[in-house]
Amino acid sequence: MKKEKHKNCPLHAPYPTQQRGYIILEAFLAVMVIGIALAVFLDIGALSIKTATSIKKSSQANFLLKEAMETTRNFRDGTTWSTNGLGTTTPGNNNPYHFVLDTSTTPNTWNLTPGTETIDIFTRKIIFDQVYRDANNNIVSSGGTLDADTKKVTATISWPDRTMNLITYLTNWK
Repeated sequence: MKKEKHKNCPLHAPYPTQQRGYIILEAFLAVMVIGIALAVFLDIGALSIKTATSIKKSSQANFLLKEAMETTRNFRDGTTWSTNGLGTTTPGNNNPYHFVLDTSTTPNTWNLTPGTETIDIFTRKIIFDQVYRDANNNIVSSGGTLDADTKKVTATISWPDRTMNLITYLTNWK
């Protein structure tokens, strides 16, 4: 009598043809689920990198805007309004300015220069506009009387994705 090897062992039992097909289908579905999950995780990772980059650029732009405003205030405080200060600027969108630090003087001073400036991927400009006031001394967008001792200052920073503005009013307080 011939003894069959592993006859009662379930690991070596022959599978019916239908069960083999189910195993292949289950393996295929498992690979598909893992592939889809991996694709979703990669997509989430790419989105978070893009968002972090956008936030970084916006933060840099915000810093550059605040720097432009502080420089404008510093310039106003260190000059004479109607002689070499903000009172001498040409108003309007067609007349952008930027500041250049003059390190040849002690202390260093800011010089107002026509045109825009490029800092890395950012383009920065400062626009000065005239201010008009009504009979109650309120600022109005049209009409009113020219206030020669007030300037509307608009700092603009732009880069390929976006443009940001910061607006303030500065007066001849001296």
